[in-house]
Amino acid sequence: MSDFQITDADLSRSKFEGKVVIITGGSSGIGLATVELLGSLGATVISADINAPPKTGPFVYIETDVSQWTSLTKLFKSAIAAHGRIDFVFANAGIGPRANYLALESDAEGELIQPNTATLDVNLSSVINTATLAVHYMKTQKEGGSIVLMGSSTGLHSVRAIDYSTAKSGVLGFGRGLSVLLSASNVPIRVNILAPSWTATQVLPDLGNLLKAVNYDAQSTDVVARSAAYLFVDKKRHGEVIFVCEGKYTEIEKAILAPAYEKVKGDGPSDDEVLARIMALAG
Repeated sequence: MSDFQITDADLSRSKFEGKVVIITGGSSGIGLATVELLGSLGATVISADINAPPKTGPFVYIETDVSQWTSLTKLFKSAIAAHGRIDFVFANAGIGPRANYLALESDAEGELIQPNTATLDVNLSSVINTATLAVHYMKTQKEGGSIVLMGSSTGLHSVRAIDYSTAKSGVLGFGRGLSVLLSASNVPIRVNILAPSWTATQVLPDLGNLLKAVNYDAQSTDVVARSAAYLFVDKKRHGEVIFVCEGKYTEIEKAILAPAYEKVKGDGPSDDEVLARIMALAG
């Protein structure tokens, strides 16, 4: 495995001063911790959330419903209008599981109601849309930019919170594919994915007390915030998946996931290599 540490020197103020960053879900949890960290390092921080932040600070808050495309486009347009550029984007907004796939409800007429899609809308669709808007604006900048996507360790193994883990698995697939597409297209934008394990957030109501009740000491939001900041400025990091667990950082895409696929696929070309041939043939 590829374990690494993040030092204060890795997050020196000189690397963040003058940089413009958008953070979705910035009013609580990991998002708020990242807003506060980057603000303290001199970055111009735009915090986007449907809820107002609990306190003021060195950041600008823009009320944003990430599940709505028009709200996201307004966010990015506002950032460009105010600052002329966007250097870093953290697609972080998320909510806990909502859907029940074992017991469907019925409406007043007795018709079955579709399972709740809110978690998929916020944790997957909004991440895709946020990253897509980031690429749209960053690709016009000579120096490009850096995008961090909020995944989860629940996207790496079987979890009973189905809508949540499905969304996080989707983020993993989207981020891995986007990194390859950006490289193949020579677009100077880096994208990396975070996969934190249990963290002291409010993704579930009263999560902190619930974890204490089951004798689990979750890592602090500051631990994950530092990894997001680190991925923004380490220019060697692209297409990586960082597992954050109990305060430790492990890169698992290049160290584990990609080698595992290479082992099982045998001697033939990868799926992406075949796709590249088809695209070349199609012109």
